[in-house]
Amino acid sequence: MSISDIRMHEPMPRRRVSRFLAAGIMCSLLATSCSSSQPDDQPVIEVFGPYRGDDAVKFAASFKPFEDEYGYDVRYVGTGSFAHDIQNRITEADYPDIGIFPQPALILDAVSKGVLAPLPDSIALGTEHSGDDVLTSFSVWFRAAAKSLVWYQPGVFDENGYGTPQTWDELMVLSERMVADGVAPWCLSIESFSSTGWVGTDWIEDIVLREQGKTFYDEWVGGEILFDSAEVRHAFGTFGSVVHRVGTVVGGTNRILNTPWADAASPMFEDPSRCMMHRQASFWSPDIPEGTAFPEDIDFFVLPGLTDAPAPVLVGGELAAAFTDRPEVAAFMEYLATPAAGEGWAELGGFISPHEDFNVSLYGSAIDKIVGQVIEDAPYVRFDGSDTMPAVVGTGTFWDAMLIYIRSGDINQAIALVDDSWPRITQLPGTTDG
Repeated sequence: MSISDIRMHEPMPRRRVSRFLAAGIMCSLLATSCSSSQPDDQPVIEVFGPYRGDDAVKFAASFKPFEDEYGYDVRYVGTGSFAHDIQNRITEADYPDIGIFPQPALILDAVSKGVLAPLPDSIALGTEHSGDDVLTSFSVWFRAAAKSLVWYQPGVFDENGYGTPQTWDELMVLSERMVADGVAPWCLSIESFSSTGWVGTDWIEDIVLREQGKTFYDEWVGGEILFDSAEVRHAFGTFGSVVHRVGTVVGGTNRILNTPWADAASPMFEDPSRCMMHRQASFWSPDIPEGTAFPEDIDFFVLPGLTDAPAPVLVGGELAAAFTDRPEVAAFMEYLATPAAGEGWAELGGFISPHEDFNVSLYGSAIDKIVGQVIEDAPYVRFDGSDTMPAVVGTGTFWDAMLIYIRSGDINQAIALVDDSWPRITQLPGTTDG
């Protein structure tokens, strides 16, 4: 399959526009902002998004060619609480020129409030997708990520006689064996500022996709199936067998809830390793300790399904949408719609392009090359469910439900919280498979 076949509740765009030459840039960061050194009299484009630290530096490498070409000054501001902060900025009418959205549902919410500018005609899609494709009309897909990855250390596996599982049952048997050997099978933590909970929703979505398949998944994410269904309850129970069994997750409940998600796998790299497997997206790879070679020291397998057939892949990513329609902003949106926009970041590592025609030889990371191939080879791919559910659910009650369930195991309270919050009248439209 091709990456353009990824389905979510508004189909993702695929665009081909003229290329720019990519180049790298390093900038010093104060707090979470990164701005260029363009002259003060140049038009300024404010971009607000979730990238911080090294990711902000790499994003700057992506837009440096645009600045050089046009003489515009792109000023990026990053936050660790994007979903919360962008909604506050919308409420206060304090709009950036462009937002980099990790959750497509937030774009749909902004469109419903009339605060986003439609894409300029120069990057309109025409008739590639049928129906009222709101995301296609207001946003461009900038970066992709594979979420259904289980990271492990091949050398440690070999030393202990562990093989990589091909089915979910084999994964559970392996987990039991590790517990019996006195080591936690899983590295898992979910703290993420005001976005805490998304790591848990990723687990639930991956399990639903494997246990129930793509049609059920689409209907569930689209609001046609309640969380209070036997199938979704079963998925929570499957996740519970990981987080609630003593010895299965390193550090137990306290560490799961209070350790930053990017530090979840730190015990894996201790000597001896205190946890063996880490289910996390490809965008975690820049947090792998320096000097850890891929695939010799760290590798991944796709979270297995119920059978040994190739499993589906859950994906995420970021989309760009404009709040203003000034010419320089439209020009930057056009640039972000091209494969060339990701080349600077790709060379530095930690970037997967959503474009079929991206030059894969530009990937500076061996991990990125393999992850891109995993997405291409998957039997089918689905976009992160919580990211496409209505914002009040996907970036609200679903996240909160994971905290409730992990902390207490109270599935009834968790699923009731989500179902009671769902705006049933304005549910997202369904998808079709190509």
